[in-house]
Amino acid sequence: MKKGIIRREQIIETAEKLFYARGYEQTAVQDILDALSLSKGGFYHHFESKLQVLEAVCARQGEKDLALMQEAIRQHEDDPVAQLNALFDCCALWRGDRMDFAGLMIRVAYRGGSFQLREAVRRTMMESALPLLNGIIASGLSRKVFFTRFPDEIGELILQLFANITDGIAMALAGSDDGAAVLGDMLGRLEAYRASVETLLGAPFGSVALYDLTRLPEVFAALAAQDERQGRTV
Repeated sequence: MKKGIIRREQIIETAEKLFYARGYEQTAVQDILDALSLSKGGFYHHFESKLQVLEAVCARQGEKDLALMQEAIRQHEDDPVAQLNALFDCCALWRGDRMDFAGLMIRVAYRGGSFQLREAVRRTMMESALPLLNGIIASGLSRKVFFTRFPDEIGELILQLFANITDGIAMALAGSDDGAAVLGDMLGRLEAYRASVETLLGAPFGSVALYDLTRLPEVFAALAAQDERQGRTV
């Protein structure tokens, strides 16, 4: 591996650790330089800003998500509905194995109002998941589990719906100090999205699971713990 590629990866990895430990706003570019004994020129050769580093952290997470999605789909190769639900589970922002990342995104992209970062996360998810979702839809149609006249277009629309509900839940979490209230507010909306996906695919009623909302109290607790660790209040 070339020296420049190694250095770029070191910057991303170091910044990610600092963002989780201190918080994005509390981490300066100089902190990253100090941790790596790196000059400003060495940093700006690879990145234009701290936000661009954070976008690279998101892209890196997207690569991990893709590997998880591929493995989950392989485990359910004879069941398109199970594959679909596994895909949604892997795309979930607040998976149990990445609470630090979820907290970082909610604080910066939603509480902090970074539309650019939200779009970067959405774009990464679409690029990773859409080819896999299209394959699941094709399998479901051939097995007569799904029924749609628009097999080439429906996947992108479904992922847009999934991204929209993610935005809604994340915005609610970012602006509330009551995880239970967020859960209650989102139940009806999530049911509408779930039914919409089933309708678009012609899938059996009750078969699609977009999100496990029982995780939301855990997400809120993790956010509160991260805020406390970083010396902030929710």
